[in-house]
Amino acid sequence: MAKILIIIGLLAATIAAPFLLRPGESAGLVAAGDVERLIIISPHNESIQAEFTIGFVRYMKERFERDVYIDWRQPGGTTEIAMFLKSEYANAFENLWRRETGLDFTVPIRDAFTNNKLDSEISTDGTLYNQKLYRVQFDTVPGTIEEARLLSREMFLRSNVGVGIDLFFGGGAYDFSKQAAAGALVATDSTGKFGPEALNREHPDWFSESVMPAVVSGEPFRDDAFRWVGAVLSSFGLCYNKDVFARLGVEAPDQWEDLADPKLFGQIALADPTKSGSATKAYEMLIQQRIQQVLHSMQMQARDIVDIEADAVSIGWEEAIRMILKISANGRYFTDSATKVPQDVAQGEAGAGMCIDFYGRTFNEIKKREDGSSRIEFVMPENGTSIGADPIGLLRGAPNPELAHRFIEFVLSTAGQKLWNYRPGTPGGPVRSALRRPPIRKDFYTPENIVYMTDGEVNPYEQSKDFIYEGKWTGAAFNALRFAIRCACVDTHIEQREAWHSLIEAGMPPVALAEFEEVSVINYEQITGPISETLKSKDKIREVALARDLSGHFREKYRKVIELCGAENN
Repeated sequence: MAKILIIIGLLAATIAAPFLLRPGESAGLVAAGDVERLIIISPHNESIQAEFTIGFVRYMKERFERDVYIDWRQPGGTTEIAMFLKSEYANAFENLWRRETGLDFTVPIRDAFTNNKLDSEISTDGTLYNQKLYRVQFDTVPGTIEEARLLSREMFLRSNVGVGIDLFFGGGAYDFSKQAAAGALVATDSTGKFGPEALNREHPDWFSESVMPAVVSGEPFRDDAFRWVGAVLSSFGLCYNKDVFARLGVEAPDQWEDLADPKLFGQIALADPTKSGSATKAYEMLIQQRIQQVLHSMQMQARDIVDIEADAVSIGWEEAIRMILKISANGRYFTDSATKVPQDVAQGEAGAGMCIDFYGRTFNEIKKREDGSSRIEFVMPENGTSIGADPIGLLRGAPNPELAHRFIEFVLSTAGQKLWNYRPGTPGGPVRSALRRPPIRKDFYTPENIVYMTDGEVNPYEQSKDFIYEGKWTGAAFNALRFAIRCACVDTHIEQREAWHSLIEAGMPPVALAEFEEVSVINYEQITGPISETLKSKDKIREVALARDLSGHFREKYRKVIELCGAENN
């Protein structure tokens, strides 16, 4: 019996140890008693979570004499967070709908309550919402499903239904725009006192052109209605391992197209764009750059811009897709986690990869030697990327909107901005880790701050001057681009690599190379036409059928490339 009790005691101690010895405990960050709790859903890594927890706890204690605790929720990247929020809001609203109307929560209602396309049709004066007889009408009058759909949308927008989470923090403007359009993100809480729009009323100077502009280089830095605001900047580029490139005898990359070099076969680490918004954004930057290059070339030929822009977009898109196929064919894998790319490059498991700037700079920091050098480097392709905003937003039905308001205020204040790029241990800087993120405040890049910054030489506002993001070219095709890369590259990666390897071994025979580069089924017209229409239809059967057909097309194409290479060798 004594032995059994000892074993049970040891097991209990083993289970309890991780909780008792959490880093947050020593910093006074564990919730207890009447400590106020703020719940944040975020794709941000542990270092960012830890530093902003420590900073915000200190801020609230010193300024307001309040004890707070942050409860971080991280179901995955932005794609997984979007799926989670969609499911949770659907469950929460279903309860409200059934309780208020007594009606079933049918598929049309489920699809309608987050459909912003209905916003122009719902009653602005609340007539429909305030009807007391709609239950009888919907139960007895034929053809009222459309009215029920409009009511569901209006009811959701007027409601304070929540999912038990206060803030969405981190991701891309595209993902936040989708959440805002759906109605999950709000400008203020139900009282109108707390939220980004209320913060704008309190600090109008913060959202001026000289501090935090609304748009930079064509990229939105906040929602027009203040349902989300940028918190920090991000850009996209290449991370590469200097030792691997020296061993291969290949020059260090500084442009997207460098990753398509056949000498890098099997050396490129890539993230699956259907699982990572940042990965899709990197591909979009590559496409934007190529379109701009084609447009510039046409302009040099003295052609009228009105006549050539559409041609430049179509040609540039197709050339960029061919480049993406080659980069993918050089890939070792497609990972679900964008952070794995720089991690494997740093370890020498891959030679290079596409990644967001702070992932690359973070691993540059981790792998620094005593002399300050590092085997992993990050480079922004010249004229090949814009800067974007990593946002923060208040979720509908936030349990603690006032505390959420204070957190947004802290993040955007000078104190919060210091955490993004100050060196650890500097006055007001992070405690444990250099986050290596560019602050969003334009007025932050001063000599007084630069002396404490880890990347003081990097001013994104200056670096982005020569690149203008044209949303009208690729913005509407963002989801279709994800889908196309999945079918042409991710689902068919084994066959694609085999075809590319055959091309390399055969010396790139023109006929086989032309077959590999044939991308008419995912050209600009197809992407913005039938493919986008299928995805927007929300018809999963159509979507699956299209994915099957496109993947089958590319598998057959890669098989044909291998045959052509074999015939060339014979």
